[in-house]
Amino acid sequence: REQIEIAIHEHVQGARRCVDAGFDGVEISGIVGYLISNFVSSYTNQRTDEYGGSVEGRCKFMTDIISGIRKEVGPDYPIIIRLCADELLHDRGGNTPEESLETIKLAEKAGVDCVSVTAGWQESAESVISRDCKMGQWLYLAKRVREALKPETRVSMAYRLFLPEYPEEAIAKGELDFWEMCRPMIADPFLPTKIMEDRQNEITPCMACNLCLARLFRDAELNCMVRPSLGHESEPEWGFYGFPRAEHPKKVWIIGAGIAGMQAAGIAAEKGHNVTVTDKSDRVGGQAATASHGPHGDEEFMRLVNYLKNYCDRGNVTFEMGKQVTADDIKNSDADYIIVATGAVPKSDLPGVDGKNVVSCLDVMDEKVKPGKRVIILGSGGVAISTAMFLIEKGGYEISLVHGGKKPGADVNPSYIWRYMKKLKEGQVNRVAFAKPKEITEKGILVETPEGEMTIEADTVILADMHPVNDLSKAKEGVYTIGDAMITRRGNSAVLDGYRMGMRL
Repeated sequence: REQIEIAIHEHVQGARRCVDAGFDGVEISGIVGYLISNFVSSYTNQRTDEYGGSVEGRCKFMTDIISGIRKEVGPDYPIIIRLCADELLHDRGGNTPEESLETIKLAEKAGVDCVSVTAGWQESAESVISRDCKMGQWLYLAKRVREALKPETRVSMAYRLFLPEYPEEAIAKGELDFWEMCRPMIADPFLPTKIMEDRQNEITPCMACNLCLARLFRDAELNCMVRPSLGHESEPEWGFYGFPRAEHPKKVWIIGAGIAGMQAAGIAAEKGHNVTVTDKSDRVGGQAATASHGPHGDEEFMRLVNYLKNYCDRGNVTFEMGKQVTADDIKNSDADYIIVATGAVPKSDLPGVDGKNVVSCLDVMDEKVKPGKRVIILGSGGVAISTAMFLIEKGGYEISLVHGGKKPGADVNPSYIWRYMKKLKEGQVNRVAFAKPKEITEKGILVETPEGEMTIEADTVILADMHPVNDLSKAKEGVYTIGDAMITRRGNSAVLDGYRMGMRL
């Protein structure tokens, strides 16, 4: 009881300091398994005293904090509380949606002015804020809360509302009062200004990749996949407020229209350089465009691709699509800077790799080839997992994933990998762990495992271990190489490479 009273007092005094410091209001966090939510939820609160039992008892800690703050700051100072409208834990003993709504009403009664509506806990068995949630997926919860509260009590929401049209429609319908943003504002702090100035196509899109959260949970500095300038806002060379024009514009030739190449091209063009981007494909985006065909929200990769293409177009970058570049082209070029950003492709030196039953994961996901019913995917990383999930979504395939180590996906964000593994299990994917492929045959593949050699039969073998494509880097001295053409990594590294290359020009 003494510790509870101390915690309540500290919350109240924290609000007092916010008032004294000149903040316009305070927000109380009552979500995702932190202190207040541990009292509120039946999933964690097993107390039998006045702070447990019924919904009202479990909410007493919360309401004591709210009423204490209200008494301290006065009747006109805004108090917001973030509360969960559905814990997504009711199958494990957590609050039902009805109990969550009752909790929100108790918060209103205790004196809050606004409820920020959320969904899920850290322990919830489904995604709530990642790109495998549909945009606007949780708006029905905000609507439910809006209908239950007094008109003067405001309702806001942030979860999966990255595109303005979703909250704008909800606000117009009276289902929501405010749109909150966190990760989208990390990706683009100028987002509100761009909306007001009708420059929405210039908004740097948050990918819901959760790189920021992964870094945060490791006590590391915050990073953002789409905004490498994060943390460097006061350093002019990082271009947070725009890049300075080059004193002597140069001719820049970038080979590869993926996200690394286009990021470099956009910055170079903003600086005033004459930039040309050449790609053998007839589309921009490279691997990101292929990844957009994935089944779990991966279409959002095209938002990044389209943003970068628009960035390049604003700088009058010339695109030469469907053109194969040779080493002689590079040797004969008069460009001041030549940058190779040709990405990576799946490769293998296994015997039998040239067989008719062997295909590329990129061709599979681009639907250039259709695998047979029985499929083997060779790969240990996120690309192999994405290929497997793509085929699961298509349906009708018997899939074996042959990988080294205990589990695949060492390069996948921790906030995603647990769900991906769940999808593989639900899709009845046969995972062959600690496997060393020996040979591809007409019948499938021969692998060595801790239990000995075994043959896995399949109609199609899909290569999904990526390797750099950088032959052009050696065409002549002074050629720069960026992105996966240098070394295969995550998408954020490709963007960062392109950004740093653009900074240097």
